[in-house]
Amino acid sequence: MRRAGRLSVLASALTCVAQSAPAHADPILTRNQHPLVALYGLPLPLAARLPGAGSGSLGATVNWSNIATTDTTDQRSYTLDGEVFEVRVQAGHALGERFAVQGQLAWRQLSGGSLDSLVESWHDLFSLPNGSRNRLPEDELLIEYRSGESTLLRVDDESSGLADLPLSLGYQLTASDQGAVAAWLTIKVPTGKAADLTGSGAVDVALSLAGERQLSERWQLFGQANVAWLGEGDVLADLQQDFAGSLLAGATWNAWRSLELTAQLEANTAVMDTGTDLDGDAVVLTIGGRYRTNSGWAFDFGFSEDLQVDASPDIVFVLGVQRAL
Repeated sequence: MRRAGRLSVLASALTCVAQSAPAHADPILTRNQHPLVALYGLPLPLAARLPGAGSGSLGATVNWSNIATTDTTDQRSYTLDGEVFEVRVQAGHALGERFAVQGQLAWRQLSGGSLDSLVESWHDLFSLPNGSRNRLPEDELLIEYRSGESTLLRVDDESSGLADLPLSLGYQLTASDQGAVAAWLTIKVPTGKAADLTGSGAVDVALSLAGERQLSERWQLFGQANVAWLGEGDVLADLQQDFAGSLLAGATWNAWRSLELTAQLEANTAVMDTGTDLDGDAVVLTIGGRYRTNSGWAFDFGFSEDLQVDASPDIVFVLGVQRAL
């Protein structure tokens, strides 16, 4: 009841801001890239303004993340050490005046990677703590969770393959020159493999509400709320949560002609219940932007930092390209 009340308030707020030059608040297409959280059905940022009838878009986004954290207590221990390189192709198309459909095809690679030295140099440059990195080997892979004498999860072999496939249906709740609100239903199909952490092994279903508002000629705001039902997967199944949620909020500034700069903040609830950072309950800050060309292309760039240390990757690099059809 409490969650339903909060979502109702957020829906009313997003609808109000949309009633107030067409808004073009485009979030950076990333989310918490935690090796386990990313397997589940919390959606990426979705459009608040659906494409016009007969139109659509096609694009691709790369998320390259690095994480290194470990901890041991008397009862349990965990290690998250590795890199995920994900390429995601997304296509969307309008279905009449108020509906749109979007599909994504993703390929994920899990490995020891090559970014450890870069991250440590970055931390040294700004006098930031290295946390668990000093206790972990450089550029090696280990995803592990132990409870007592039992090893419940261990992945130390590099792997790659097709990830789970999300399909989304959107409905335009309201749209005006200064704002828009859309509702989305997303179903994530388990096309990946839980054994190599390219998928969760289950169908997930998510409901999302996305909104945007034009504040002035140069400033736009955007936000999104997601709640997802998580099907019974094959990754630490006995410790998996049944539901997870996330919130996204951000602002875009038209810095110069076709260049837009964006800052966004995302928070998500845990997908596991281990009492450790393996659960993925995190807050992530992403900074970047988009450059648009006169021919209809848009190029995205950005990077993410973990504001809640060790609960998400230390660094995520984001690159993307998109074109309206």
